[in-house]
Amino acid sequence: MIAGGALVAAAAVVWFMASAKQRREAFAARALRDAQSAIAAGNVPLATSDLARLVDSYGGTTAAAEAAMLLARVQLDQGNAQQAVTTLRGFLDSGPADRFAAAAYSLLGAALEQAGQPAEAGGAYRQAAERWPYAHLKAQSLLDAGRAFQAAGDTISAVASYQRIVDEFPETPLLLEAKLRLGELRPPKVSS
Repeated sequence: MIAGGALVAAAAVVWFMASAKQRREAFAARALRDAQSAIAAGNVPLATSDLARLVDSYGGTTAAAEAAMLLARVQLDQGNAQQAVTTLRGFLDSGPADRFAAAAYSLLGAALEQAGQPAEAGGAYRQAAERWPYAHLKAQSLLDAGRAFQAAGDTISAVASYQRIVDEFPETPLLLEAKLRLGELRPPKVSS
């Protein structure tokens, strides 16, 4: 009888925890929809505050991950690149799943470029390339990394990024552009 009571109590605890997690996800999803509605209505200040509150209150939920990236995108669109960098770095420090981390690193690269930090942007794009599960997104991130490194004057890293596209993603439509960029960066061979 005691063992049966303990089993029922354990099942109740498991059910309660699962139910609480589902409710939390539902509340977070509703808050995200409200913030998206505010953006659609043109009320960017309200959306920004709603998104920031959602990220703080519902961290670890799918909606909070989406909100962090949407908040950074809004900040970038408003010309606040440094705020977007701070938002994205905080999000990435929380250890999101790779599917969110890849997009966040890609957006971080764009924010760092807008903030005038091309070398750091190249590193962020490279991080995105490591996390994307799809070849075309990996190649796009490597192309972005090459462009950022080239803007920073780091020809070696730019060449490495473009060469990786040529070596690892020969089927991508970005192959031609990668080869073109490599041709621009590498001096022509001189025959004797």
